[in-house]
Amino acid sequence: MKAIKGVLAGLMMGAVVSAHALPRVAEDAAVQQLVQNFLSAEKAYDAASLSRLISESYVEVSPAGEVDEHDRFLGFYAPEKKTDWPPMSTSDINVRMFGDTAIEVVKFTYQMPGPGGTTRTMEIRGSFIAQKEHGTWKLLGAHYTGIRQPQAKS
Repeated sequence: MKAIKGVLAGLMMGAVVSAHALPRVAEDAAVQQLVQNFLSAEKAYDAASLSRLISESYVEVSPAGEVDEHDRFLGFYAPEKKTDWPPMSTSDINVRMFGDTAIEVVKFTYQMPGPGGTTRTMEIRGSFIAQKEHGTWKLLGAHYTGIRQPQAKS
């Protein structure tokens, strides 16, 4: 009888933990989708979509350290400014939830064209801050930092 009670207690505890984990998984997925939609809108130079995805208080720090607030940021994505992006992939996606606020950290790997048809790999780490506003996730800001390549030992 004690064994049965122990098994039941374990199952109940597992059910409670699982019930609390489910909303987190859904929220993580929602934040990841927000960032993916944001990146797609940037690549398409779709300022209207970007405007819907970011908060009025949005601020971004570029890899060069420049600070671009909401309107200035959107100004970079006017259709007439569109340029081709180099091939890019994302990895090391990490989401942390803090109530109605989330941080997503992601690694971007770009294949940059070089002389003579060569390419070189560049990596950047991006941090995105999102907050639920009236039931919808919006980005409050982003910060990009270049990842240094390891120096060859001499």
